[in-house]
Amino acid sequence: MLFKRFNNHDICIVSGCDHIRFNSFINHRLFAEENGAAYSWSFMVKRLGSNPYLQKINAIQNILSRYKAIFWLDDDAYFTDFNWRLSQELAKYPKVDLVICKSPLNEGRWTWISSGQFFLRNTERANQFLKAVLEVPPDLVRDWWNEEKFGLYTNGDQDSMVYVLATDKRFREGKFFVRLDYSAFNSREFHYKSHLNEHHLLHLASNIISKKQLLKQFIQRIGVNQYLVPDEILARYDLSSYAEMDYLGADH
Repeated sequence: MLFKRFNNHDICIVSGCDHIRFNSFINHRLFAEENGAAYSWSFMVKRLGSNPYLQKINAIQNILSRYKAIFWLDDDAYFTDFNWRLSQELAKYPKVDLVICKSPLNEGRWTWISSGQFFLRNTERANQFLKAVLEVPPDLVRDWWNEEKFGLYTNGDQDSMVYVLATDKRFREGKFFVRLDYSAFNSREFHYKSHLNEHHLLHLASNIISKKQLLKQFIQRIGVNQYLVPDEILARYDLSSYAEMDYLGADH
C-alpha cells in the first residue's frame, strides 16, 4: 500500500458541513492536538441539483493524498476518550484500506455501515473507491436498496458507499474493508452511563428530538463542558474567542 507523504502527521481528522451547526470542530481540533494528528474542516457549498452529502467524498478526495490515512468524522460527532490513539486503532487492521463501523439499534433503526466516521488509507484502491461512490446514480441505489439487508436508507453518501461495497468486486469485505461493531467508535448517548471515556466517540442521532437537544441533555447528565473535552486538557488551551458563541442555542 503505497502513499505519498507531504506532512509531519500520518493521519488527518477530516470533517465539515455546509454551515456550522455545532462546536464539535473545537473538540476535533483539541483531540487532534492530543493525538498527534492533523485536522481539516471543510466548508461545503451546496450546489443546485446535486446531493449535498456527496460533498463529503469530494472533501476526502481533496485531502487524502497528503496523508497516510484520514479519519472522517461528521460534524455531529464528538471524541470522548482523549486517551484513544487513532494510529493504534488503524494499525489493528493492516490489510484493509477502509475501517468502518456498523450502527447500533437506535429508536428501532439501524444501518449496515455508518459513514459518519471511518478510517481510509491513502492507496490507489481507496481513491478508486471514492471515485466509484461519486459515479453511482442515486436512483440506481434507491431502486436496488434492500432495507432488510442494509437497514435504513438515508438518501446520502452512506447509501452510495453501501452500494459500491456490496456490488463492486474490487472492494470486498475482509479484503478492502472491515466492518466493526458500533462499540469500536460509533456510540450513542444512551451507551454512556456516567463518564466521557466509557466510549471512544459519541455520534448524535435521533428521529425524536433534535441533535442539539440530545447534546444538551448529554452534557447535563454526564456533567461535562460544552466541548466534551476533559477539563484538565481544556485548561491547556485558550478558547476565549469562542466563549460568546452560542452553539447550543436554537436549532438551525
